[in-house]
Amino acid sequence: MQVQELLKMYYHIDCSLDSTGYFYVGGQLYYLSLVQEPQDFLNRYHYYRYLMHQCGMKGYEIVRNIYQELFTQGYVLLLYQKDHFSLKQYIHQTMMIYRFPKLKVQQIKEQWICKIDQAREKVKDYAYSFKHDQDIISLIYYYCGLGENSINILNYILQIDKQASLPVSLSLTQPFFEYVYELLNPCCYIFSTRMRHLSCLVSSQIITYVQLQNILETHYFDVYEIIYLYARMLYPSYFFECLLQDLLDEKKVAFFYQQMKQNQDMYVQMFRILSFYVTLPKISWINC
Repeated sequence: MQVQELLKMYYHIDCSLDSTGYFYVGGQLYYLSLVQEPQDFLNRYHYYRYLMHQCGMKGYEIVRNIYQELFTQGYVLLLYQKDHFSLKQYIHQTMMIYRFPKLKVQQIKEQWICKIDQAREKVKDYAYSFKHDQDIISLIYYYCGLGENSINILNYILQIDKQASLPVSLSLTQPFFEYVYELLNPCCYIFSTRMRHLSCLVSSQIITYVQLQNILETHYFDVYEIIYLYARMLYPSYFFECLLQDLLDEKKVAFFYQQMKQNQDMYVQMFRILSFYVTLPKISWINC
């Protein structure tokens, strides 16, 4: 069943959808998404609702179908309630730590290595296919190199403490949001580290370097978190996600080439800011 038919049959909504999942009906913004693990989503959504409440916003609410069910054939329909958005309050609340087991740095390292290995395997697909694309192959090698640098920073943490771990909170899954309604979408959140969340905000240019410095001054972060933030800024998770899901069209390829040029300054700025609080391992092509 196509999603348009699903909306018409189960929600009495007749509209056309594009690939983003967002659409307007009667002046209201909706978002339709396929949910792989409904119970996991509901668990995150519970904390998301708490976050919105603490920020004084409504955010997104789940729309029940005509049978009063939250999910329809694996899909969830969300309705956005536009409200006043305070970036300061939002940042303060997203820096809160939940009482979950901490995330081990070794576990993060293993996940990152796995993604880098999978990315390298994709080179073969492009090298031996009829659409031999040198631009994408060059991108893969470049971003795998970035990933290796981020692994070296994790190794730096593990040399200090093999059992190093990081507190867990709600975090954005990826950077590059253009609108508040994208930033507040519960489908864009997972349980991860506060520093993953901060790296997404910096990469999206939602917060400036001055604002980042203020956050570091006004919130408590331990040494491992600050070092990890530098690794997180280097690790190209969004590129790997697009690559492994075969989403690297011409527009995305051009975007990532543009990011290569823009990120160089970001790495230098992040090193300058974070090295005020901790000793960071130097990377020759950044700290030259």
